[in-house]
Amino acid sequence: MKEQKIIVIGVIEEIKNRISFQLLKEILSKFQYKTLYTNSSENIIILNKGYSNILLLDIKEELISSIRNMDIKFNIIIHTFLNTKSYEDHNTKNIFNNSEYIIVNCDEENWNRLLENNLKSIIISYGFNNKASINISSYNIDDIIEGNICFQREIKTINGNIIEPYELPIKINSRDKLDIYGVIATITTSLLMDIDIFSLKDFTRFYINKSIK
Repeated sequence: MKEQKIIVIGVIEEIKNRISFQLLKEILSKFQYKTLYTNSSENIIILNKGYSNILLLDIKEELISSIRNMDIKFNIIIHTFLNTKSYEDHNTKNIFNNSEYIIVNCDEENWNRLLENNLKSIIISYGFNNKASINISSYNIDDIIEGNICFQREIKTINGNIIEPYELPIKINSRDKLDIYGVIATITTSLLMDIDIFSLKDFTRFYINKSIK
């Protein structure tokens, strides 16, 4: 019998329009992942598809200490934006140190403080910075955002497969430049789990629900 496996993903996002958690949940749903459990706060979700299980945690500021005390080992941590205090918080840093992969927004001024003394995690940086592992090579904001996401180097997935460097055009139904970060983080997470997003019709268009809290 094939062994059941579980992937643990945490999203740390301190910004008014928090979209990454919801976007990732929607992509997983499109790939036939079924929700097995959602807590009353809707910040802990367990999804399943065949022998694959995903524990998805929306880690808001008030939960960081509790998550730290549970000593959860993450496969992937997604970082978009944090307030200044969180960059100095040892509980936040410990969560990052407990992750196999860290997807980090390197446009944030203090992002590298999250990685202090972290010698074991695989770091995937993203943003508008030319030195990022994944960056925006061009973009235009009109009625929607149109741009190109550029994967600058090879990335090894959780299952050991290789994502080759390539450029991906995207469209986002938003005029908010900050929404680009959540979309990049979500795409990267999906690819790390070997989810074949290229097989999804119109997968390069993202619909942002601004009612997400």
